[in-house]
Amino acid sequence: MTQVKRQARAERTRAALLRGAREVFEERGFLDAKISEICDRAGVAYGSFYTHFADKDAIFAQLIDEMLRGLLTVMRAEPLDGDGPEARIARANRAYLRAYRENARLMAVFEQVATFSPAMRETYLRAWGVFYDRQERAIRGWQEAGLVPADVDPRTAAVALATMIGRTAYTWFVLGRPYDDGDVEQLTRLYCRAIGI
Repeated sequence: MTQVKRQARAERTRAALLRGAREVFEERGFLDAKISEICDRAGVAYGSFYTHFADKDAIFAQLIDEMLRGLLTVMRAEPLDGDGPEARIARANRAYLRAYRENARLMAVFEQVATFSPAMRETYLRAWGVFYDRQERAIRGWQEAGLVPADVDPRTAAVALATMIGRTAYTWFVLGRPYDDGDVEQLTRLYCRAIGI
């Protein structure tokens, strides 16, 4: 077998393990997931797992990294300039909620693991820090443009409002609280009113 074919086969095996792991983690949670079950789901030999990942923590960390990169890509796709603040906030909220909904089951496991794993807690806080920083920059920009009152602390507002959106997403998509488009619009109104827009 040529090097190219071996590499392609290794990439297919790794991708199958990641798909299998995601399914198992989403169904069973982190604590009850077993490497043997991940391998069965992926259709690969148990020993192959260790060619690609050191342990269950490592494959979970890879899944979370990929999910977070996807979420950040969605958020970065929303322009920081252009339309007025309310339209931008509405677009960003809808994009975040859509991406969260698509990843809700894995997000639930991520939150679970962040409560007992120092490494995942750090990843969780770092990811939220990126969201906070982005919102803080936007709020500062709106203050400089005279759209947000000077007495609004951009960092505090960013943390509080991002947390509001994030916990609402968790309640809707993980816990299953019913919602509709009016609720999504209400989130934007609450955000705007909180910063004085």
